[in-house]
Amino acid sequence: MKKILLITEGLGSGGAERQICGLTVMLTKTGYPCRLITYSDKHFYESYIRQNGVDYQYLPELLNKNTRVLNVARYVRKYKPDVIISYLPSVNMTMCLAKLFFDAKLVVSERNNNTCITRKDKVQFNLYRMADAVVPNSKSQGEFIRRNFAFLSKKVHPIINFVDVNRFTPSEMPVQNDVLRIVTVARYTQQKNVLTYLKAVCMIKEMGLNVHFDWYGDKKHNAEYYAEIKKEYQRLDILDYMTLHDPNQKIEEEYRKADIFCLPSLFEGYPNVVSEAMSCGLPILCSNVYENPYIVEDGVNGFLFDPKKSEAIAEAINKMVNLTREERMEMGKRNRQLCLKRNTEEAFLKSYVELIDSL
Repeated sequence: MKKILLITEGLGSGGAERQICGLTVMLTKTGYPCRLITYSDKHFYESYIRQNGVDYQYLPELLNKNTRVLNVARYVRKYKPDVIISYLPSVNMTMCLAKLFFDAKLVVSERNNNTCITRKDKVQFNLYRMADAVVPNSKSQGEFIRRNFAFLSKKVHPIINFVDVNRFTPSEMPVQNDVLRIVTVARYTQQKNVLTYLKAVCMIKEMGLNVHFDWYGDKKHNAEYYAEIKKEYQRLDILDYMTLHDPNQKIEEEYRKADIFCLPSLFEGYPNVVSEAMSCGLPILCSNVYENPYIVEDGVNGFLFDPKKSEAIAEAINKMVNLTREERMEMGKRNRQLCLKRNTEEAFLKSYVELIDSL
């Protein structure tokens, strides 16, 4: 079996971290000699990978941007992997530059969809010439890369996110909340569109709907933006309708207590949290952007909305709330079956193993 090195920035609570940790656990259990390394001081998933026997190293010496390329190249030459898998843009670019100094095969992973092409994007995708494979986590991002950077076409291998269908399971007893609970799991960042969502929540309050919103996410990821959120949250006077939580390591328990899941992001790759909520048997409300229309069929297993318009978000929430309990439960059952069909660990691992073995 090929020796594999996996690298990302840190073990924060985000979706990219969840996927690379899961991949490392799967490869480890399959028998691949592999190691995961990180360098930023975020350890949300460390207990998970330790419990699953992952060979993990935290390397704060790689935090220095000025020396990172050479230091990681030295590390690679010492560890001598056959294949390197990197997650997140800054790490991908670092590893592409470092590849000038080592012979291992390099797989870079795209975790979001591009909304445009910036100067930084042009640099990044041109650096991907150094990679041996590019793995977007959505078909739409794969099409974007092939369309705009044709020289990478043969290197693009989309692999959609997995969800642990044995961990994220529906509640044994269907919930019967007197107040419908709508849950969101996402960082408090501009991408996740929190401020517009707050306005939608205010509209729902004005409608008098019997619902409560719970948002779980990292408040420290963007402290300045979170300060804006708190200010707007108080200005709109929605404390009785919405609660802002920290991340929860047992988030599956919150899914099971909820009636509906909502993700109002401006853009996404293949959102982990949507798959997790679906696997827990929840109907979905989400933005009509990029991969989401592939995941959620409007009116069938959820509702889509324009994330830039608070009125559109509120309208979609109102539609969902006004369905009967049985109709929402039927949507949730469809979602569970969809996850069992397309988001299993087995399918995810098989795709990665086939790619690794082909390099």
